[in-house]
Amino acid sequence: MTPSSRTTTTLARIAALALAVASATGCQGLSGSFAQWRSAYDSGLARPLSADELARSKTHKDAETDNLLKRWLSPRDPSAGADPDPTSGAARNPDGKILGSDGWGKFVKQPVDEDAQKELDAAFAHYEEGRLSQAESAFSRIARARKGTAYAEKALFYLAETQFRRKKYVAAHETYDRLFAEHPGTLHLDELVSREYEIAQIWLAQSDPEAKPDQKLPWYTHFTGEQPVLDASGMALKALEHVRHRRSDGPLADDALMHIADFHMKSADYESAALYYDEMIEGHPKSPFAYRAYQGAIDARMKAYLGPDYDGEGLEQARDLVLRAMRDFPEEQANNEKLFHTLDLINDQDAERTFNTGAYYKKIGQVPSAEYYFGKIPRRWADSPWAVKAKAELETLAKAPRRGPTLPSKILVQPHATDPYYSAGMGGMGAMTGMGGMGGGMGGSPGGML
Repeated sequence: MTPSSRTTTTLARIAALALAVASATGCQGLSGSFAQWRSAYDSGLARPLSADELARSKTHKDAETDNLLKRWLSPRDPSAGADPDPTSGAARNPDGKILGSDGWGKFVKQPVDEDAQKELDAAFAHYEEGRLSQAESAFSRIARARKGTAYAEKALFYLAETQFRRKKYVAAHETYDRLFAEHPGTLHLDELVSREYEIAQIWLAQSDPEAKPDQKLPWYTHFTGEQPVLDASGMALKALEHVRHRRSDGPLADDALMHIADFHMKSADYESAALYYDEMIEGHPKSPFAYRAYQGAIDARMKAYLGPDYDGEGLEQARDLVLRAMRDFPEEQANNEKLFHTLDLINDQDAERTFNTGAYYKKIGQVPSAEYYFGKIPRRWADSPWAVKAKAELETLAKAPRRGPTLPSKILVQPHATDPYYSAGMGGMGAMTGMGGMGGGMGGSPGGML
């Protein structure tokens, strides 16, 4: 064999081995080690690192501290002459780029706009000296002219504050919304949320029969901007939703959530109230309103129950909430006595619904089914008044005649299954119609003519 042929054979074997390895390691996906190694060098999946990025990512290892524990116990000290860590700080990113909404870019400090600053200072002067009408006009003009800048952010916030001080609560609410929409990372977020909560309290008091007289606004304030022309309560709920979503970890989030739940409860919208109480229980378990949220969730489900002829899922949820409240708040002994009473009511409703089910089966003549449901009541709810009625019904059913087995409904027969009506083919039909002689006639098959 010549050297050239040997070389060709060797290359062919190497190629075959590579194909075998590729097929064994799954080159069509990323589950195999070979595919993972290959994908790391695929320029179509990721942009290759530039020379500068590679240079910044290089690290070195000290010979004396080549152990992770040693490096943790004896970190390098740049002030002592050691090289700084090349994986952090300016050595890591000498260009000082930051990640913004349009990707990585160089941090550029906004230059001071002297004209905008003068306008803002003049507006502040009006605001501090009580000339609120002039201040509102000045802040509004700056917010329009300097949109998207820090000057516009400050102008929008103080425009809303000016409108709030002038009792133009509708306009202030809209301006706070505009501030958050144009500057979601505003430094005035806490003040914004607090103001919206305060506005919501003012509007909710207008429809609250328990509100104090000094909290009520005159009727003409619908047209002066102190409250919306229509649906002040709905606008108040909207403001409370802003409070709990824009600052979900803030001190007013649970207050806003409880106000929304209580409003729906007073409005007899028990399903919505139960949802908000549940969110309060799950989202704010350490809140001082947690136990009251349990009580509200239980009460909402009890009031939403329509009676024994309807679904009892709400009662089961109320039972679970009662047990959870007793477990999580053992210190509430006085209130837990009321929860025990609630459990008695739930058990009584369950017993009544079970009794009605048994009465239905008795009415249609299904004695065994009726006995099952009537017998369930004394076993599970022995202290219920329905247990006495159930025992009386059981005594009556003990003397009632039992019907023979009935054929199941035809709609319950699955395709190609044995049909109890026609299990013997034409013979089965004959058994019911007096034509049984045809059953084993033609073909001698159980199916008659089949």
